[in-house]
This record gives sequence, structure tokens and C-alpha cells, in this order.
Amino acid sequence: MEHESHHHHHPHGTGLRWLDISLGVAAGIVSLVSLWLGLHSAHEMEKLVAANSFPYLEMMRNMSSIDKEPGSEHSRKRVEYLLVNSGIGPARIEWVQLHYKGKPMADLSALLAACCTIDGSADVAMNRRGNVVGSLVRPGDMMSMFAANEPATPNPVFDALHRSMGDINTTACYCSVFDECYLREKDKLKPTPVDQCTPPKVPFRPDFK
Repeated sequence: MEHESHHHHHPHGTGLRWLDISLGVAAGIVSLVSLWLGLHSAHEMEKLVAANSFPYLEMMRNMSSIDKEPGSEHSRKRVEYLLVNSGIGPARIEWVQLHYKGKPMADLSALLAACCTIDGSADVAMNRRGNVVGSLVRPGDMMSMFAANEPATPNPVFDALHRSMGDINTTACYCSVFDECYLREKDKLKPTPVDQCTPPKVPFRPDFK
């Protein structure tokens, strides 16, 4: 019985040992360069995606209303603190801290008690968010934490709060949709990247007790 013999074909060398080694080394270098380029491209793509979802949170305050005082061209006073996302990706709020004269305030009750109690009263009409943790601020959007308009009848508590706005500072920590987190402080020009948003001892809740 005859058996068919199968011949395995191997690449032929050039016959020159030094040239064969050089070609092998060159092929290895090309493979390594191709691998590096692939990894670099993937890394650059990740950076591009992250850049296209970068949130840029700003903390703003509003001291006047669009409404005019009766019979006057002067705007009504307003007390409002906002979180504004000027970036190109959503900002997920992890926590906010509010300080009055350097002391952290737990809520609006604590703030009014510290700045604005008049004759034992701290009564002022105010719209408030209630909670900010986990809130998502879309690109180009804003979130009002709390606001109060100057009432039609004089209110000394509101006036005291309006005068105190220069002593109120806010800090916030927020993350992108890719869990890249940033700390935003009023005295810093840019947000500071952080590994995670560790809550402070006294976070602020824009609500009353």
C-alpha cells in the first residue's frame, strides 16, 4: 500500500544568516510598534470620549430679581444660590457644603439661625431644593439650591439674609458619567480632580429641619 507523503513548506531563508536575523528583528520591531500604536490609539480614544463628556460645574449666586419694584426701575432683591454646568457632559452632584463666615451649615435652619434671626424670628419665604445628592445637572443647565425674593412688605429676616450673601461660600464635589470626580471650591479658578467625593463632616442640605 502506498502512502501519500505530505510535505510541509517552511519559509525559505535568504541563505545569509545575518540578513535572516536582521529581517526577523525588523519584523519583531514592526509588531511591537503596531501593538504600541493600537494601545495608544485606544488610550487616546478613551481620553477623547472622556473629554466629550467633561462636566464643568460653577457655583453662582443671584442677588436681584427680574421683577421691578412697584413704581420704580430698580429690581427687587433676590437671594439665590445655584449650581451651573458649563461643561459638555452631565454633572452628578455628590455633595455640597455651605459655609457662613467659615462655619459649615447643615441646612437652611442653621444658616438663618446663624445670620438672620431677628427678635427671635427667622421666618422668610423660600423655595428650596430639599436635597442635592445624586442630582444630575445637564450640560448648559442650572440647578437652584434655594431662593427667596424680596417680599412686598418689609421683612427684616430677608434683608439680613441678603446682606449676609458676601459671607456665604459654597463648595461642591461632583462626578462625570465615567465616575471622574472633581472638587469645586469658590477660591479656586478651576475644579480639582479627586479620586472620589468623600463627604465632609457637615454636608449642606438646602432644606429646613
